[in-house]
Amino acid sequence: MCNRYQIRTNLHEIVRELAIQTTLDFEIPTEVFPYTVAPVMVINRDGQRTLEQMTFGMGKLRSEKASSAHVLNNTRIESRDKWPWKKSFERYRCIVPMTSFREACYWGESAGSEVSFSAADGSLLLAAGIFDFSKDQLGQPELAMSIIMRPALSFVMEHGHHRSPFLLRREGLDAWLQRSTRESAESIEVLREYADEPPLIVHTDRQMAASWVKRQQTNLDKREEQLAEIEKLGPLGF
Repeated sequence: MCNRYQIRTNLHEIVRELAIQTTLDFEIPTEVFPYTVAPVMVINRDGQRTLEQMTFGMGKLRSEKASSAHVLNNTRIESRDKWPWKKSFERYRCIVPMTSFREACYWGESAGSEVSFSAADGSLLLAAGIFDFSKDQLGQPELAMSIIMRPALSFVMEHGHHRSPFLLRREGLDAWLQRSTRESAESIEVLREYADEPPLIVHTDRQMAASWVKRQQTNLDKREEQLAEIEKLGPLGF
């Protein structure tokens, strides 16, 4: 699952590439982990694309006992109708721009390493996401988002990981971001129509510690389970 992604560009380039009008101005994190605040695209009340700052990971963000276990940074597309994702999937949808996403690999050429996947042409990868609202101690709204995950893109599967962010083509962004509440089946049709599988390249970030081999069989089992699910549900997870 995606616990880390990169935004190795600047706010101006994101605004230009996505045709966004925004007054938002803040320093973009190059590495986005759970709890990191990052730029996320939504549709505002005027029906225009805009950027909002959202925390990566829905959940108990301000709890004194908060840990990564409380943060839902991924939403399995297969779990869209389950709590706590159902309401957001029906009402609060977003796009998460990234230049690459990072995964641990357990088979293929990249086995034993953590790698980043990015678009071969250098363009942004645009992941479908959902978000929710909470309030801080002063009663001000806080936004937190979760990336929708699907069975791995074929390139990612070949390189050793069984899940990928659900990437969308640019012509489908506004359809996904539609502000009105809708049944999950309608959103599924949008995802089906505009799912993207762009040409990717892979970059090795680091070799994992030798103990990765102890986790290899578990992840190979996950791969086989995922391939069986693809046979049953299709390559998109539905």
